[in-house]
Amino acid sequence: MVGLAGFLVVSVACGILASALFIPVIAASSVAADTGTKALEAVPAELEIPKLSEKSYIYAADGTLLATFYDQNRVIVELKDISPAMQNAVIALEDRRFWTHSGVDVQGMARAFINNSVDGEVQGASTLTQQFVKNSLIQQAALEGDQAAIAAATDHSYGRKLREAKMAVELEKTVGKEKVLEGYLNIAQFGPSLYGVEAAANYYFGVTAAELTAVQAATIAAVTQTPNGLDPENYPAENKPRRDAALAAMLRDKYITQAEYDEAVATDVTESLNITQPGSSCEAADAVVRSGFFCDYVVAEIRESAAFGETPEERNALLQRSGLHIYTTIDLTWQQAAIDAIEDTVPTGDESGVAQALTAVEPGTGKIKAMAENRYYTIGTTDDATWTAINYNADLKYGGSSGFQPGSTFKPFVLATWLNAGHALRETFDGSKTTYQPNDPWAAKCLEGGQLRLDKPWNIRGGAAKNNTALAATTRSMNASYAAMEKKLDLCDVRDMAAALGVTSSGEKEWEVLPAQVLGINIVSPLAMAGAYATFASGGIYCRPTAIESVKDADGNDIALPDDRCQRVLDEGVANAVSYALKTVVTGGTGTAARLAGGREAAGKTGTTDDSYAAWFCGYTKQLAVAIWAGYPGEQKVLKGKIGGRNYWGGAFGGQLSAPVFKSFMDSAMDGLEKLSFDDPPTTLLYGKRIRVPSVLGMDPKSAKKKLEAEGFRFELSDETAYSDRYQAGTIAEQDPSGSGYGGATVTVKLSAGPPPSSEPPPDEGGG
Repeated sequence: MVGLAGFLVVSVACGILASALFIPVIAASSVAADTGTKALEAVPAELEIPKLSEKSYIYAADGTLLATFYDQNRVIVELKDISPAMQNAVIALEDRRFWTHSGVDVQGMARAFINNSVDGEVQGASTLTQQFVKNSLIQQAALEGDQAAIAAATDHSYGRKLREAKMAVELEKTVGKEKVLEGYLNIAQFGPSLYGVEAAANYYFGVTAAELTAVQAATIAAVTQTPNGLDPENYPAENKPRRDAALAAMLRDKYITQAEYDEAVATDVTESLNITQPGSSCEAADAVVRSGFFCDYVVAEIRESAAFGETPEERNALLQRSGLHIYTTIDLTWQQAAIDAIEDTVPTGDESGVAQALTAVEPGTGKIKAMAENRYYTIGTTDDATWTAINYNADLKYGGSSGFQPGSTFKPFVLATWLNAGHALRETFDGSKTTYQPNDPWAAKCLEGGQLRLDKPWNIRGGAAKNNTALAATTRSMNASYAAMEKKLDLCDVRDMAAALGVTSSGEKEWEVLPAQVLGINIVSPLAMAGAYATFASGGIYCRPTAIESVKDADGNDIALPDDRCQRVLDEGVANAVSYALKTVVTGGTGTAARLAGGREAAGKTGTTDDSYAAWFCGYTKQLAVAIWAGYPGEQKVLKGKIGGRNYWGGAFGGQLSAPVFKSFMDSAMDGLEKLSFDDPPTTLLYGKRIRVPSVLGMDPKSAKKKLEAEGFRFELSDETAYSDRYQAGTIAEQDPSGSGYGGATVTVKLSAGPPPSSEPPPDEGGG
């Protein structure tokens, strides 16, 4: 019965197809009854051509390609950019009457029907137009995740063939032959993971589709029949007969000469190949100045930004399918300098196992200019500790670790809060207290009751001074003195200051509002720290760090990016006062190893956690802010012993391990740039507001000292004395300043030496 039915269909079809009216006739046949007349009538006459999935590109700031991303490796090109040889190869092999039929090849369909009536199968006879229709339906269904539509587009039935035929006829009427051929050459699969001739030409031969020769074109055209089984890279022996058949068809139809044919068929398939691996995924970016981790951050930024879609799934689809051109902020020259600085300190594969990470952010823009670590990037799993997918510079949700304690690099946020509250750098306070008891109240307005009391004594190691200033405490990184500063503030204000500067918990653990936050007990990321320090460098403008400069869609149109990334969060004077203090760390404090060449001005802060679990340096010039971290990722282990060829038997500190990395990187990155100086802070933030200086004249030194210190001034007894008729000897006769002075200023006093000595008696003028 099948054979007879097929014959009847062919008998009708051969007469009707020529006039492109075959579908209603076939639908009326007995075989078409099985496929469903109503189903055919429901098929839309016009094909809705889908937007093809196209690969996206990520570039460095100078235009260097870092990586590509795709669901389907495809580069869409116009027909004029595809060589005539490639066009002729697919036509000769797949559809020799392409230029003369109306979308359906009547002769081919008749022959296929006869063969199918004998074999009982449905196959063959598809024109390039029908194949384009089929691939378009599959592509659209795949983009929509419609499995039923995919099944309908690939089932082995006359119904599917007839639906394709109906659409093919209408398609050619609508768009014409050239657009159909162009569409087919862009949508067809030309390898296991290659879609369209441009991607295939790039991969197999390292050329563009416009440059394909006859033998190359025939090799590619051969693949479409079985993309996995005829792949010339892996199955050259299977590809050759099909390739030679394509060449023979090209000779038959006079697309090539006999001499060209003879030369082509004599060419070995393998020898004709020049496999060129595409730069796919961020693993490819790691071959470009170790930029894999930066690339990974770019992808994470797209995944997390609403500018690229409402959901993470939509954003990922946009990256993988939409042909984006993503231009990033990374400066490859600075990236190389970052890699060199890290490798010179703790090389990749160092026997210590210590990890080190560096990230650099441009003040005033938030652009990430470099992002490096002493590990190689991989998305796979490996037992080799020199490879990882974890970006130690980033927060957890951006592909990073759970974060690291910043140690004393957190102190500048306390300093900023101190200054913002009206205190000054040279203001005097008692910083000698090293133990705080559970009954000591700490102001904390964000906590229940508005205050916090410790549940056990807090003992602070190092940095105690009876009469200290915020400036001195910063220069020498004095823990106890900084705790005393924080005691005068609200703990929640300190937390909020850090958050305003972009520093929040980088992992899943919530921020702990505790007095010990001043010593950097919470978990942060190097990138967040670099962004915060960039705020000081910019004069108080915080810019959320970004890796993306601009994005264009496949048509070259700009995709709008968030424009609210930068905002003032800190008074300019406060920011300049912080920089004033942090300069002293580099010039004569704990960070002198970070001092830059040529007298270039820099500011920064060292940081070492308890027991030397992590060593930090965060610093900046006006042009660039940098955060550097070193430690053992994933474990609390002392930085001790031989690290990077140097011995740290007493434990490594930020000023020893990370500050030199800052110097090495910045000397290279800043080379040739203008030497810029930081702006001076307001006098009120340096010395405090001018206030009344209490008079201590006539008082004994002990009482005078007590009174001055109670008012926030420092007491200094001069070695000199002063004669005074008014104040008795041993009491205060003079003080400087008097009347008014800056809060926290030193008041120098002189003791009275009593009245001045009496003058000599006049000479005797009597006569003898």
